[in-house]
Amino acid sequence: SGLWALGLDNGERDAAAIGSNNFAVAGRLAADGGALVANDMHLGIRVPNTWYRASLEWPDPSSREGPNRISGVTLPGVPAVVVGSNTHVAWGFTNTYADWSDIVLLDVDPARPDAYLTPQGWQAFERHDEVIEIAGQAPELREVLWTIWGPVLEPDHHGRPRAYRWVAHSAEQLAASLTPLESARTIDEAIDEANGLGTPGQNLVVADRSGAIGWSVYGSIPRRRGLDGQVPASWSDGSRGWDGWLTDAEYPRIVDPPNGRIWTANARVVDGEMLAKLGDGSYEIGSRARIIRDRLAARDSFTPRDLLDIQLDTSAEFLERWRGLILETLSEEAIDGNDERALFRDIVAGAWSGQAAPDSAAYRLTREFRQVVSERVIAFVLSECFETDRAFDYTTVRRRDAPIWMLVTEQPKHLLDPRYATWTEMLLAASDATIEQAMRDGNGNLRRGDLRDRVWSEYNVTAYRHPLSGAAPFIDRWLDMPTAALPGDLYTPRVHSGAIGASERMVVSPGREADGIMHMPTGQSGHPL
Repeated sequence: SGLWALGLDNGERDAAAIGSNNFAVAGRLAADGGALVANDMHLGIRVPNTWYRASLEWPDPSSREGPNRISGVTLPGVPAVVVGSNTHVAWGFTNTYADWSDIVLLDVDPARPDAYLTPQGWQAFERHDEVIEIAGQAPELREVLWTIWGPVLEPDHHGRPRAYRWVAHSAEQLAASLTPLESARTIDEAIDEANGLGTPGQNLVVADRSGAIGWSVYGSIPRRRGLDGQVPASWSDGSRGWDGWLTDAEYPRIVDPPNGRIWTANARVVDGEMLAKLGDGSYEIGSRARIIRDRLAARDSFTPRDLLDIQLDTSAEFLERWRGLILETLSEEAIDGNDERALFRDIVAGAWSGQAAPDSAAYRLTREFRQVVSERVIAFVLSECFETDRAFDYTTVRRRDAPIWMLVTEQPKHLLDPRYATWTEMLLAASDATIEQAMRDGNGNLRRGDLRDRVWSEYNVTAYRHPLSGAAPFIDRWLDMPTAALPGDLYTPRVHSGAIGASERMVVSPGREADGIMHMPTGQSGHPL
């Protein structure tokens, strides 16, 4: 999530957003006067780790300050420190979840199957032969078609041919995509280097040695013409498309805000005209951003440890209202004569700590109730979408919680699944389904114990594996990390969901690197021992 090129933003278990946190406090709020940047990038964790910690030093005869030095994390083979500090400027990234791609509907003529219509007339598809090597079998050959806008996708559910326009397919922008921040000395210099690089945009949070902090977008922002990017459209007549790129002067930029605090966590960070320029790439719901904001606002002096504490926050604020709905649904009348419902209510009422704790059955059951209710509401409301397109997936809409919550609280009769006579009946059925699901394992077998034993860590198990262990299971104990009961969830600043977690945690003040904090899971050597 912190680095677009890793391609690791897909595959989370329930398709909720994975992402990253970064935030900063100005020097005037830091205990020692040095501005602080915190960054934790959430990815699929593996063995060895994605990142490689490094400190680089090289001479600079023109400088009176001695050699250049930069510390942080890099990727093997990438000639840049991705996140870190160069003693003058420190920086971190999160995915913007703005809109960096479009689907282009292609106009084709059955009489000319090798061509498609462009603003310049009919043009032949580019054809590339891709060879996929398969162990023990003959290689598979595939022909890939390419257009002036990008690669050709499979047809959609209407059978319409499509192409994919993506920032990272633009060769003229990619030529500068690896420009490092190693030479930046101030926030403005760092942001000037970051604006316009050939990557899908990242939230860049920066601090410099003067104590100032700043935010902008690292990457290239397309200038859309004739469309907002929300639905597929034909670009063949030239009235719609991308008309170059925003200039540096058009980028959003915040430097040294009056409150001395900046935070991003994959939620929306702009509004109005700038939101229209960035587009909506399915921003996160904002549960992590809200907790970080509130924690930053709660005090006026910070040390590196204070920012680490925010990174490790597991507050379950996101589920508080769902807990309230459970208690309201499981009324005295509803639990009368039903021991399972009564135990469910007792757990949620009396064992709720307000944290995504490994040993919390209350947290797990509340989260599972929300998921069951959401699925049942959506199955009816969006039934036509599922019938039209078998591949339709509502979970890719990350801000779905707000409309679902309105439905279950306002309870419009015309949007209730007719299987249920009332919304209360639907919620009670969801409560029973939550109990049933929690008491069975992934194979459908009943678990031992009772509902009090269905704790969060039983469902949310760490899975930090080596890529070879799946192919040779007998060596997994040498290669994989052992399972562990960890706190956190996808909706808390401390993210933990199976293999998803913080791929690094950094808190640093430029020029004070020795006092900073760096966490990394698993190892980076690749050595089994």
